[in-house]
Amino acid sequence: MKSSNKLSEFHASLLEFLLTAKQGLMTVARDYDLTPLQAITLVLIDSNNPKPMNAFQKLYNCDASNITGIIDGIEEKGLVVRSELPEDRRVKVILLTQKGVKLQKILTNSFMEVDHVILKNLTSAELAAFQSIIIKLSRSNITNL
Repeated sequence: MKSSNKLSEFHASLLEFLLTAKQGLMTVARDYDLTPLQAITLVLIDSNNPKPMNAFQKLYNCDASNITGIIDGIEEKGLVVRSELPEDRRVKVILLTQKGVKLQKILTNSFMEVDHVILKNLTSAELAAFQSIIIKLSRSNITNL
């Protein structure tokens, strides 16, 4: 098999995997009356290390108004609150409410169930290698795309 064919097969397989994962994510989000990005945002909020809104803007590579819309939606549901950083009141961080903490745990468990179904055919060694690769790729700098 030629290198370009292998690359083509890789891209097709990667897209198929990502779309399968996306379908699981969308199903979980819909079950809790959330958009996929609202659900992802709730899972990514770290109560011990609050992120400013612009961190989500960078992560999602979108306009600030999109992040405002996502946060507005989950704030209206009583899942998060905005708070100012004491050292810089211009910076708004997102904090989970008690209701948000409970739903975050539920969403995390639901996403793990989806992951289990998607990854069930991997051996323990393959799963460890896959996790290592995903972590490495997620930390790579792709801002120049």
